[in-house]
Amino acid sequence: EILLKENIPNLNVIPTFAVLDKGNISLVTLDFMKSIPQPYIIKATHVSGGVARVYNNTYSCFKYCGDKIPLSPIPLDEAAARYAYAQINEDINLDYSSLGGELQYKYITPHIIFEEDIISGGKTNTDVTFWWLSGGIPLFISQQCGKPLEGEHGFQKERIFVDTQFRRTPIMFNRPTCADMVEKPKSWEKQLEVMKRLGKLFPREVIRIDVYGGGDEVWFSEFTFTTAGCWRTFQPIVTDGVLYAVQYNKIPREVINADFIQKVLRDDSWVSVSLDNNGSHLTEYTGVHPSPVDLCSRLQEYADKAMKETLFQSCIEEAKRLSSFPLRCIVTHNNRLVYHSFGLVANELDRVSANDNVIVCLEGYRRMQGQFIIIDG
Repeated sequence: EILLKENIPNLNVIPTFAVLDKGNISLVTLDFMKSIPQPYIIKATHVSGGVARVYNNTYSCFKYCGDKIPLSPIPLDEAAARYAYAQINEDINLDYSSLGGELQYKYITPHIIFEEDIISGGKTNTDVTFWWLSGGIPLFISQQCGKPLEGEHGFQKERIFVDTQFRRTPIMFNRPTCADMVEKPKSWEKQLEVMKRLGKLFPREVIRIDVYGGGDEVWFSEFTFTTAGCWRTFQPIVTDGVLYAVQYNKIPREVINADFIQKVLRDDSWVSVSLDNNGSHLTEYTGVHPSPVDLCSRLQEYADKAMKETLFQSCIEEAKRLSSFPLRCIVTHNNRLVYHSFGLVANELDRVSANDNVIVCLEGYRRMQGQFIIIDG
């Protein structure tokens, strides 16, 4: 109804063939299932999962299904109809809000929908594309890049994150990524214009808008307000910071574009360097980070449970002190609970020939040989 009211150009709504509720799910019989045009998808509107496909007179439930429901296609017969009814009956009576922190599901009236399967029907060749918007602005996008093998589905495969100009970003979330870049979809510019229009409906929200865009057209899937049930964290962590900062107008809107997103996510001015007892460089514990939270979270990984929070807070306080410098260095020693922090200014950077910020921080430390900070739990 929202989309029909907005009448957004180039945005298609997947046709719905049937809508059931608790009062009429008994209609799900073999004759009913055969009466619906194939291929089609069966799914609940108020849960994540229980998604089934009917295609070429076969039935399979392929996404987060009940233990006894077949995942591989079986003939569309009386047994398949019983399986379909069992999954539908389980889903229609599920209070999905009780399983995690996604309380909005409590206010969605349970329904089961039967809709056209545009993947099997050839209208898109990838799984859903996820667009993250904040404050109404499209910021970054996740697209399927891995090719499903036989018996696999697109939602199980690797994904890449790109900016609105379809340039790769270093973001990872919930799925592995691909080594190679993928070709920009033919529908990309249409997707972008659609997102700019949809973003106006959510001027103060962080939202993920899901569309199918693997063909010539853009097909709406759903609005998602709590990605992965809020159980997962973006890498780098500053990605969440960008969403927050844009939502609450911490960043001037005129500077928010694809170049800005790349600059923030690829910032390498926060550097952690680790040394052993003899002062030798430990490369496996060394790296550049786009934010102090990313750096301090990495440092925190090496502490035992009792020391994690103390170490993180101490690191953040040091990061605040260094925030005005163009390059910020934290050199850890031995057990990584002992560290030295310092910033380098432009004229100091000019005296170091290497371009690698890790090497710059190492050289800076060796020149200073300053006093280490010891974290005392």
